[in-house]
Amino acid sequence: MIERIKKLLARECNYVLDNEVMDRFLAGGDPVTLRGGQVLIHAGQYDPNIYIVTRGVIRHTFMDGENEHTATFALPPTMFLEYHCYYAGRPSFYQVEACCPSEVLKIPKQHYEKMIRESHEFAKWALCMADNQFYYYELKNCVVNGDAKERFEAMLKNRPEIIENVPLKIIASYLGITPQYLSKLKNAKKRQT
Repeated sequence: MIERIKKLLARECNYVLDNEVMDRFLAGGDPVTLRGGQVLIHAGQYDPNIYIVTRGVIRHTFMDGENEHTATFALPPTMFLEYHCYYAGRPSFYQVEACCPSEVLKIPKQHYEKMIRESHEFAKWALCMADNQFYYYELKNCVVNGDAKERFEAMLKNRPEIIENVPLKIIASYLGITPQYLSKLKNAKKRQT
């Protein structure tokens, strides 16, 4: 499993981390297996750990009154953390859950910070991974731009694994449309092909 994670992470970041340093980093993690719909982190829970998605699709949700909204999806090899917890020591704003059977590697905050203190190379890699996250947040705004049909088609083109593995209700929440309208768009797209 470690070799698979290393290959996934090598695709995620353009800074190549020394094999021995990556092995030390990953050795500090514990695999977590999740069922579809299983919550990893509840909103209001304190969890400052780092997670790496190794299989499946993970989503971050928040409540707006009585309405649940999907803010982001994380696919392999996304590395994520709950910023409120990690940086501010506050409970998580988001709920984090698996959209389908998924696996993550849980890296304790203490291990991650120890690696940063002890290895300049690891610190450079961690910064590159953070930069990569900013890029993907920006890319997300490109994908969810335009009208509902354009947003759906952009997701279909850029992230087809989400369309294939995530229930329509969740995708509709992310795109800001009703599940019925999403179903209509999906069926129209099938008829075109």
